[in-house]
Amino acid sequence: MINVYIGLSKNQISSYESILRDVKMTNCQNILISNRTLKNDLKLWDRVIFAKESFNNQSSGKLSGLTNIIFKIKQYKEIIKELNVYKKEKNITLYFTYVEDILTNFLLFSFNKNLKGIVVEDGTLNYYPHTIKSLSQKKVFLKWLLSNLYNVRFKFYKGHSSGIESKNVVKQYVRVPELSQFPEKSIKLKFSTRTLNLTNTVLIIGQEGYITQFGENKYFNNLKDLVKLIQSNKLYDQIDKIYYKPHRHGKRINLEQLKSLFLKKEVIYLESDEPLEDLFFDKLGSKYIYSFDSSALLNIYLESEEHIKNELKFHVFLRYNDLLKPIFQKFNFNIYK
Repeated sequence: MINVYIGLSKNQISSYESILRDVKMTNCQNILISNRTLKNDLKLWDRVIFAKESFNNQSSGKLSGLTNIIFKIKQYKEIIKELNVYKKEKNITLYFTYVEDILTNFLLFSFNKNLKGIVVEDGTLNYYPHTIKSLSQKKVFLKWLLSNLYNVRFKFYKGHSSGIESKNVVKQYVRVPELSQFPEKSIKLKFSTRTLNLTNTVLIIGQEGYITQFGENKYFNNLKDLVKLIQSNKLYDQIDKIYYKPHRHGKRINLEQLKSLFLKKEVIYLESDEPLEDLFFDKLGSKYIYSFDSSALLNIYLESEEHIKNELKFHVFLRYNDLLKPIFQKFNFNIYK
């Protein structure tokens, strides 16, 4: 049996490794697709196929966005060459997170007719309705056009963007099955509780992907409103530092502009490939956490010890995706619009 895991981020790899430790599969070969900037537990993998460069997309405009798609397709073609030996494998399973990704789309729909798929949570996607119509149609068409030009077929998929509705997808691993889309196909993704030393600081979780969707001006204006919300906190004067962690995807904001919004506070910009959750539990420990709708809010809450959960203050500024409101309400987060 061949199991192929598409690890585009450290969080994805960590989830796969959690499944491997829990399920303890036998008589199978576990193959990880990743890049050398992402750490993994080599003992768990029979083979690791490395891309030459990071999968992150920090495009700052249309031209760089186009260049990034082409570069990524070329990387994916090299990975597919490595996998072609399994093209007629009768017992093969693909572990992945979403079918908008070109490599995932190709492997799930066009690589091997015997292939079965298993979705693994990475973010909030699994908790609200999201289809190909939720995406920029120009970007989807561009992916389709460029992929097919390079002979990597991209299929206009039907149903939920996680891929859970596809006929050859058998189940999904999620942290909160009862709140997920299609709970009848959901299995609990196990995770460990982590210890935390709280600090009197603020953490802002950036979501630069929204710059690509809605523009830089709208994102920064919403960020300014988020800063006003932070400053309205009655304990704001006692806060020591402001941390800002950008998303791994998306154009970077102007750091000096950000600092200008916090004239009397130290602002620390956390540009790092290390997963936010690891940074938070190992180094930051911020008592006050703000974001628009980041999945890291949920991950931090779920992984915290019970007595710490009541001390952490989660603030969600829903300016982009109202569909996530029910899940944030479930955990009694403070919600603003």
